[in-house]
Amino acid sequence: MEKRFKFLFLLLCCLISSSAIAQQRLRDVSKQEAFSLVKDNFSGQDVDYYLCEDPVLKIEGENNFLDPYQSGTWTFFVDAEPMKGWEHDCYIVRVVKRIGEYQSPETQSTKFRLPPIGNFSPLEVKNRYGIKANQKPYVRKATLSNEAKSAAGHTYAVILSGGHNKYSNYERYWNDCSFVYQTLVNKYGVPKNNIAVVMSDGTNPAEDMHLTTGGYKSSPLDLDYDGWPDIKYAATRTNVRHILSGLSQKMTKDDHLFFYVIDHGGTRDNKNQSYICLWNGESLHDYELADWLLPFNQKSIYVNAVLGQCFSGGFIEELTKVGCVVAAASESDKSSYGCYDIPYDEFVYHWTSAINGKDAYGKLVASDVDNNNRVTMDEAFTYAKLKDRAPEHPQYKSNPISVGEDLAFNNLPEAVDLYIKDNDEDTGKEPNLTTKEFWKSPDIWVRNKVDSIKEHENPYYSPEHFACIIYVRVYNRGKEDFNGVGQWLHVYWAQASTGLTIKAWKGKELYKNHVSGGHLRAVPIPKIPAGGFSDIPVGWSMPGDLISSPSDNGTEKHHFCLTARILDTFDDDSYDPKKTHFDVRGSNDIAQKNVSIVSRRELSKGITVFVRNIYGNNHKYSLELRTSTEKDKLLFTKANVKMKMARPIYKAWERGGLRATDIVYNPTASPYSVKLNSSSSKLENICMNGAEFEKVTMNFDFHTSSTDPNEKYTFDLIQKDETGNIVGGETFIVEAPLHSHQGIEITPIDLGDGRYKLSTNWQETDRVLWTDAVGSDVGTGNNITVTPTLTNNKFSAIAISSQGEMAQESITLESKTGFKSISPTPVEDFIDIELHCPVKSGNAVLRINSLAQTGSILLSKHIPLDAKKIQLDATSLPSGIYVLTYSVDNQIVDSRKFSKK
Repeated sequence: MEKRFKFLFLLLCCLISSSAIAQQRLRDVSKQEAFSLVKDNFSGQDVDYYLCEDPVLKIEGENNFLDPYQSGTWTFFVDAEPMKGWEHDCYIVRVVKRIGEYQSPETQSTKFRLPPIGNFSPLEVKNRYGIKANQKPYVRKATLSNEAKSAAGHTYAVILSGGHNKYSNYERYWNDCSFVYQTLVNKYGVPKNNIAVVMSDGTNPAEDMHLTTGGYKSSPLDLDYDGWPDIKYAATRTNVRHILSGLSQKMTKDDHLFFYVIDHGGTRDNKNQSYICLWNGESLHDYELADWLLPFNQKSIYVNAVLGQCFSGGFIEELTKVGCVVAAASESDKSSYGCYDIPYDEFVYHWTSAINGKDAYGKLVASDVDNNNRVTMDEAFTYAKLKDRAPEHPQYKSNPISVGEDLAFNNLPEAVDLYIKDNDEDTGKEPNLTTKEFWKSPDIWVRNKVDSIKEHENPYYSPEHFACIIYVRVYNRGKEDFNGVGQWLHVYWAQASTGLTIKAWKGKELYKNHVSGGHLRAVPIPKIPAGGFSDIPVGWSMPGDLISSPSDNGTEKHHFCLTARILDTFDDDSYDPKKTHFDVRGSNDIAQKNVSIVSRRELSKGITVFVRNIYGNNHKYSLELRTSTEKDKLLFTKANVKMKMARPIYKAWERGGLRATDIVYNPTASPYSVKLNSSSSKLENICMNGAEFEKVTMNFDFHTSSTDPNEKYTFDLIQKDETGNIVGGETFIVEAPLHSHQGIEITPIDLGDGRYKLSTNWQETDRVLWTDAVGSDVGTGNNITVTPTLTNNKFSAIAISSQGEMAQESITLESKTGFKSISPTPVEDFIDIELHCPVKSGNAVLRINSLAQTGSILLSKHIPLDAKKIQLDATSLPSGIYVLTYSVDNQIVDSRKFSKK
């Protein structure tokens, strides 16, 4: 009985419990509660939130299908990376609308790379642009040159913004397209009929644009506010292909096709297989676009693509056929970004600002680096990349590089463009901004015999060797082969100079009745393939009057400068005195070689160059030294570098006040010579008159030899005008003398009056330089006479043979020019002094200083000429220890200590 009662009791409890559960109440989850849960999932992230009120179409590849899970849920769309272009991370987040009374709602998230198609109402969308959110671009109409009008007539453009769908078709893409469209039409005068604008749904009046403030509207068709529609095509594959096909039939050789893309892109492999997102989920792949552009490549039309979509770098390899230049906002595996402060896209905004010369609000930008009133595609990309603030890493490629360097919306490149390099980095772009030292062309070199060696030699002339070969390497930087017709290479020579004029180059300038330069002859330029080069030899016979010119009389060496120039005529007889000098940096068809190789065999003669006033009126100049490497600076530790000026150059320097930096100048000993201490040495304010020109001679007095036959030092002597502009220069390559195994012997002969004759055993044809204990020059040649003093009685001979070998030796001599005796010891009232030799200078002085008070002169007496014995009155001196000094010409000859009772 008891067991039965328990069973019934348990059954009753179960029935009661089941009824309570069945009758449990459900509750509604409010939109705000659901939204709060969603926001918790993205706390701390910069995201935008939307409510999906209608069924959502999922995007899978290129197929759309209805999401079956939306019924009975709050559905939110979260743009997780709103400042990136698409593709990027986004989410559909769901929260069930009805749950148990005591249950907590949960979220269910699905991640996408493109936004689903649906009706998204903004819930919480940030205004990241403040008052600039609704500002639109405006470009004023410009006045065009004839050259710009011609280029505009040959320019055609396709502006493409696919949009994908109305949610992802941000208003900033319309701004980007409006800005570039206005720049083409108003800044460059490109006819509107030459521009096809392909945007989102085209002329469809339905809402297709996601506003910066969060709502939607139909895209305005007027991009430049003139009241006429500019958008005429929807961004579909069919339209893009049709437009390109029509343009390829309309355009002709060397026209310019500009293909501009903004909005969204994707990638198939995160490397180089990318695509552009078009309207309603269509896409255009890199290889497809390359195929559609192939007819333009085949007609030799310049193709200029600017790609602003995500993963745009993946298009570069497919699109850069010959004649093409591509700028992409991002690497092939990276997103592109919108600006964080204005409603535009980061890279393309700065790119369009660059070609416009102003930003969208009219502020000037410094994109025309060379100030030639052309912003080339290379300059535009460089500016945009420099200004780009997003982690997208813009990419660029031009094939050949000259297309991007020369192509601008007001300039079309030459299909064939021959040039000569000014320096190794020179690509032929005009002007050449890669160097200011324009006289060092690596592609002009001299050989004294016909060979295949590309190494510059000094031209060597003798009765047996009266000619050499000048080689010039000419490049074709264009996109087409040069056919070898109608282009000529002209070569000019001039005696080595820091500044050169056309007058000198063309042989119309005389120095001591001899021409200082001249035009050699013209040589036809052979065929050169696109991207190739040709080494062209030009024979050079030494001008007869310079072989025996008295200006180079064996005591100096004057080298030569060379200029090569490409012209379309055989002769070059024209001469305009108003045009003073060739613009080497400004013209890629002119190059110059001012390089003097200072052979160790020539060290004894020095190297002479002209310094010239290149202008027609009076001008001020400086002469400055400059080395390229730290190694080259060692020259100044191994040699005394000296400059000897011809009198007119010295007088010009004197007129300017003898201003200089880091030199040693002793006007008494050598008024026209200076020692240049370092690579910072310079002579300043050289005031030259009219067309004045004269010589300076560089000497390199080595005091340290080398064991390395390849040891050499390079430096430039640069001439600048008073504004600091470089007007020219000469490069010196100085070979160090080698150590000689032949010793040098110094033989002293006492001449009996305190002087010694010093002699060496070297040949008279060799150079012997003598210096004293402090390094000052005291003479040259095998025999010199010196007068040793107490503090300066060591003399060194440095001999350099005609073969460039160097030997050194030193000798220390007894000074016999000072005190022979001083008496009495100790001194009482008078000091009797006897010298070794009679005084031969009118500036000989005896001085007494206190040993305890350094620098204080207590007694001083001038010594008359020819005096040998002198008496000093010391009665005024108190007891103590003193120093007696004997000086001649402000040089201390001897000094002795003595005591006074």
